[in-house]
Amino acid sequence: MNLSGLLADPLRVVEKNASVLEIENRPIRRAAITLGSILLAVAMGLAAMADGAIGTGVLVLGATAFIGWMILDETVQLMQLRLDRHADQARLRVTCLKGRKEQNLRLSNVRRAETRIRYGKQANGETMELYLVGPEGDGISETLIPLGRADTEDVIRIAALITHWLEDEQRGGKP
Repeated sequence: MNLSGLLADPLRVVEKNASVLEIENRPIRRAAITLGSILLAVAMGLAAMADGAIGTGVLVLGATAFIGWMILDETVQLMQLRLDRHADQARLRVTCLKGRKEQNLRLSNVRRAETRIRYGKQANGETMELYLVGPEGDGISETLIPLGRADTEDVIRIAALITHWLEDEQRGGKP
């Protein structure tokens, strides 16, 4: 296992049947690694204070608190996507440290899931994004599914699973 595999968020299918498809992303491994790093920095700050370097220790603790909160807010993000044919609803729920956001879509307006690569300015700064796509009025509706830093292969697998599940309804539920 390489470093990106270790840090990848686990996307998993919670429920899959003819009427419901539920997917969630629980970044437990990433959160544990982040918390371990924060605790190590806090221990270093306290050790500096114990050795008499009060200013350095306070500076390390302050920087750790500020940067740690920003990193935790980025990494600790629970995503739940529930597609329900009977209710004609696609519910997206994202829970993070600052609260919960919920978005509901009509499932009959969702045609497929698409993956896109967004490139950043950093080295190897590409991120795989997942969208639910369907018609809306005269245009196309696209809803971003926030996945944190999920593994690229998992995102592609989940997009194919969602699209196949949506196509099953159009074929009459037959595989």
